[in-house]
Order: sequence, then structure tokens, then C-alpha cells
Amino acid sequence: MRRTVFYLLLFIFVTSGCSAKLVVLDKEENRSSIASPEEINGGLIEDHPTLPKAEDKKGGGFKLQENEKGEVKIPSSFSSELLTSDEEEDTGIRSILEEDLSRKFDIPVVFNDAVRYFINYFTTEKRKVFANWLRRAEKYVPIMREILKEEGLPEDLVYLAMIESGFNPKAYSPAKASGPWQFIYSTGERYGLKVDYWVDERRDPEKSTVAAARYLKDLFNQFGCWYLAAASYNVGERKVEKVVERHGSRDIWELIKYNTLPRETREYIPKLIAAAIIAKNPEQFGFEKISYENPLTFLKLKVPKATPLKKIAEAAEIDLDTVRSYNPEILRGITPPDREFVIKLPASTDKDAFYEKLSEILSTQRKVKSYFPYRVKKTDTIGKISARYGISKEILCLWNSDSEAIRIKPGRVIFIPRFCADKEKKG
Repeated sequence: MRRTVFYLLLFIFVTSGCSAKLVVLDKEENRSSIASPEEINGGLIEDHPTLPKAEDKKGGGFKLQENEKGEVKIPSSFSSELLTSDEEEDTGIRSILEEDLSRKFDIPVVFNDAVRYFINYFTTEKRKVFANWLRRAEKYVPIMREILKEEGLPEDLVYLAMIESGFNPKAYSPAKASGPWQFIYSTGERYGLKVDYWVDERRDPEKSTVAAARYLKDLFNQFGCWYLAAASYNVGERKVEKVVERHGSRDIWELIKYNTLPRETREYIPKLIAAAIIAKNPEQFGFEKISYENPLTFLKLKVPKATPLKKIAEAAEIDLDTVRSYNPEILRGITPPDREFVIKLPASTDKDAFYEKLSEILSTQRKVKSYFPYRVKKTDTIGKISARYGISKEILCLWNSDSEAIRIKPGRVIFIPRFCADKEKKG
């Protein structure tokens, strides 16, 4: 009886797949596919979870079934221990459905077995991971939402960054995608993100969100649906375009039936919806004791070429880790030596005092005249290179590493500075 009442309640909210309402696909109608860890997300980063094996050792879990056409059908029910019983499940969802969904979400919210699976997965087996995502979300979501709004996009698309990277600016995948929005180099370059030896703007929470918003806007204009736009963000617009043409449908839940979309992409939309539901209702899913990070607020201040980050920290009277936290796009111990650089510092920074102290500090430092690339030879060591060019190991590390150490190997190209004065002072 409770089950019948629950699904009657769910169907009150049935609407199209590309609106901001909630759509319910009955378990017998759902055709989503859930992948095994060997097949999911070849570019996983850091604390991004993989799924449990398709068949649980204890006999539970689920098993993907394919017909002769290669269509994948999701089982009518799950027996995985990750899912609660019908009498107990969906209590959090039920209370959410009683609210006005059009005010709760601004992206399409479909509730089906795949979404239910990931809600349970994120709140049980990967609970600690998701809690970490929530902790970082408090820092980055406000500024990301503001940018999405300015660009005219649904603000809840911010949860794409959650499933892409867990809001980790330094996330880097084996597929060489970088930053909170996991841009590969070519796409990042297309949307104005600079990547060179000194900076990787894909890691800049502000600039990468602007780029992601513009990319998603282009994808929406191409496909006319946020689900297809999100799927294209994951796998590429050409792939989705081919799948749409092949199967003659723009319904993502229809396209999910086929193996023509990668498993990672077939899971992408259910993950997005599950993450949005939990993140917007954390207490209802038991996430009550999260040590949230403070929202990111900052000043932007221009500093000279090749300014050591530790000198910036000294002038701002903060620690070096804080400078790095506010500027994750900087890859070395200095700002770029070929241009002035806009640094981000805590909003509480006294601008005038900072500039006065930085000027005083830099006045005692030697000026960089030029710099040149050097390819490491087989017999080279840090000590040998430093001695050969008359610079300290510390300077060599500042220019070629983001820490106090540098690892070199034959063939690597590093950069060596030349100073205006004869006698070097350490930076």
C-alpha cells in the first residue's frame, strides 16, 4: 500500500525530460544502465567513486542484460545491499517531492531506478567521499552559481562540477582533463583557458566556470535539451550527435537503452540528478556534521612578473598554502615571468598595505633580465645545473616546481633565469 501511494505521489510531478520538473520512470519502464568499475569513467580523479562490481559476491547486486540488438535493460528491481527495502527507502525523496519542485530545482529532475541507485550509493558506500564533496561545495558553489546565472544558465548545472571533480580545482584525470570542470586542453583552449608552463587556467574556479558555462550554452543551443547538453559535455557533441541521428531520438532516457553511448555517459545524467538532490537536501540524507569550507571571496591584485608566491604571502601576512589555495592555477613557485599577473587574495586583505609591503620586499630582490629553456641531460643533477648557471637550488625550484623540491629526468625542459645584477639574492 505504501508503495502504491508513493508512486501515485511521484506521478503527480510527471512532465517532459527537459523541464525543471520531476519525471518518474516506473521500474519496469526504466532502461538505464549501470556500469562496472572496470568500465566506468576511465578518467577518474582522486576521490571520484567507482561502482561496485556488477554481481555482488554475496549474490546480490545487479547484472546487465543485453538483447541481440545490443540494448541494455535494467533489472526490474535491485537486490543490492546498497539499497534499502521498499518499506524504508525514499523517505528523504518523499519529503522533497512534497515541496514545489519548480522552486527547488532549475534543471530537469527525473526519478528512476538509476537515480535511486546513485542516491543510495552516494549515501552509503561512498558516503565519506560525498561528504568531502559537500565540504568543498560550500567554498565554490556560490561563485559558480553566480557565474552560471550571469551567463543565463540553470544554476543547478553547478553539480556537473561535483560529479566531474568533487569541486577539486587540482583534479587531474588519466585522460589529461584538469580542474573542477575537467576540461581537456583543446576544449579549454577553445573557450579561452590559457595553459602553459606557468599556469593552468582550467584549475581556476572562476575562469573555468565561465568557460564551462559558455560551452554548456553552446551545447544546449545545439541539442535543445540540458540532458543532451550534459551528456555532450561528458563525451563530446559529435558522439552524441551521431547517436541522436542513428536512433532518431532526442530523449536521453531512450538513448540510454543502447550501447552506442559509453557507459560513463549513460550514468552521467543519473549521477547529476542524484548529486543535485542530495546536495540541495543534505540533512535529509544524514549529512548533518559536515565541516564546510568558507565561501570563496577574494580581491584581485596585479603583481609584477616572476613574483615569488612566498613573497606575496609575506606581504599579505598569510601563509603560502593560503596563497596557493586562492590561486590553484599557478603551477610554479612564481607568477609567470613573461607578464604581470592578477593574483587572488582573501577579501580581508588591506590592498594599500599589501602593495606597500610587497614593493619593499621586492626592492631587495634581484630583477630578472631574461630566462631560457634548458633540456635536462642524462648526467645532470639539480646541483650541477645550479652551479653551471650560477643560481641557487632554491631559485631553480621556484621556477620549475610548486614545492621546495624539483624532480628532473633526462629530456625534461626546465627554465633558468638570468638576473640583472651579478650577485644573486635568494628569492
